[in-house]
Amino acid sequence: MRAYVLVKVATGTERVAMDSLRDIAALEEIHFLFGDWDYILTFETTDTVTLARLITQRVRRVPGVEQTITLLEAPI
Repeated sequence: MRAYVLVKVATGTERVAMDSLRDIAALEEIHFLFGDWDYILTFETTDTVTLARLITQRVRRVPGVEQTITLLEAPI
């Protein structure tokens, strides 16, 4: 299952947050954005339980992270 996570961080913590997010082993891609969100992350996980743990225990605990939105890829 592929998931995209939008991340908003506190002003001034962009570099530190990116360095910490890059240390997450399951992270496939990270891109810095302009606009309402600061980053988009890409993860590949086996199930929603694994994804939930990854977001709540790793991504949201990164210093500076204020908000996340998780989007799941769906076939059409």
